[in-house]
Amino acid sequence: MKDLARRVWLVTLAALLIFVVYEIIKTALFPHISVISSHVITVIVVAVMTFFVSRYALGRYGQALAEIQRQTVITQDTNRLLAGVLATMREAVVIVDSRMRVALYNDAAAPMFKLPAKDAGRPRARTRTAIDEAVDKEEPAARARPLVDASSVGDSARAYRLTDVTRDPAINAAFRRVLDQRTPVELRVEMADREHRSFQLNVAPLGSDLAVGVFFDITQLERLERVRREFFANLSHELRTPLTAMLACSETLMAGAMDDPDNRTRFLETLHRQATRMSELISDISDLSAIESGQIELTLKPVRLRRVVADVVALVESRQSATDISFSTSIPDTILVQADRTRLEQILYNLIDNAVKFNRPGGSVTISAAENNGWVTISIEDTGAGISASDLPRVFERLYRGDKSRSRKTEGTGLGLAIVKHLVHAHGGELLVVSELGQGSRFTFSIAIAANAAEVAG
Repeated sequence: MKDLARRVWLVTLAALLIFVVYEIIKTALFPHISVISSHVITVIVVAVMTFFVSRYALGRYGQALAEIQRQTVITQDTNRLLAGVLATMREAVVIVDSRMRVALYNDAAAPMFKLPAKDAGRPRARTRTAIDEAVDKEEPAARARPLVDASSVGDSARAYRLTDVTRDPAINAAFRRVLDQRTPVELRVEMADREHRSFQLNVAPLGSDLAVGVFFDITQLERLERVRREFFANLSHELRTPLTAMLACSETLMAGAMDDPDNRTRFLETLHRQATRMSELISDISDLSAIESGQIELTLKPVRLRRVVADVVALVESRQSATDISFSTSIPDTILVQADRTRLEQILYNLIDNAVKFNRPGGSVTISAAENNGWVTISIEDTGAGISASDLPRVFERLYRGDKSRSRKTEGTGLGLAIVKHLVHAHGGELLVVSELGQGSRFTFSIAIAANAAEVAG
């Protein structure tokens, strides 16, 4: 608009100079012209010049107005797009002005900072108030009063200071530093809410007097990183234990125990048992890696569930012959499931084997199944010591062991439940566990009912 005004002024000045030149020439060439004729000619000339100047000004104004309208449409479209992006972002976004007032926030930031959800995405008013002036002068009475009187204005006009919506000194200091130094800041912050979430906060300058902060939720990433570290620590321990035993036995044999028939047999049995344990661990790691990477393809066929369970129970009983655990099976012979028989056996074996290993002396294991809305729900329940509530969410993690003292006495790879979880999900089912200390555990998983029983696999 300033450029338009300057151009109109220049054209008007040019018209005025032309009129002055015209009057000088007219007076010099026609000194005896009558006053009436002179005025008529002058009026005509002024009218013509006014017409052209006005036409030029209106044309320029029309162009400027069209450009303003075009820019307004672009701005409105951009604002709608940005509002849509902010509304769908999982990350919380907060924009703060130079007075540390929240100028804009999105839907994700509303619950985090307990701000009104209906005002998310709406810019806050940035007008200077009397209370702002008082705060600048550090008047104690003004600092004690709210930024805006809630009784006199609506929520839509209320402004929020960053120090009011969050008491975290790190967050406030990060925004203050960016506003003062105009340099980006990155830091990790924690929200002391019920979930105790962690965030990566990136604060950057925006324009001349704003700062934008984006809160990236890294709680799940940190949990996964912790699980990864624990997995490698547990894997190192699980490998070190049989290796240590094998080294000790081999060194003892080489030191002279080879000539002692009784000890030689005992050491060789230990070597074989620990080598078998390592082989099972490596096999389970290989299976789990292949399952997680999607390299294993399931061959789904109708399978008679009762026969598979009977075969698995017989296998567990033969391998756990030294135990006095009793088995109870309640599965109708008519139940057919759509499953990969080999993988179904692997699921059942791991669950039933765990139910035996972590049971009490003289305990029992109950296997049952029931049809429900196109699915078969299979339950394996034991009478063992149970699982604590703190360990339940993590029992399906790789190499995770809850009761460390009991786990050390029970041989196993610690990967069975992780394999079971992935295989059940690969079949499209769900896996659940219910347990209470001293009351045993019940693992339940679902498998789809076979739609076509023309060819039964087993």
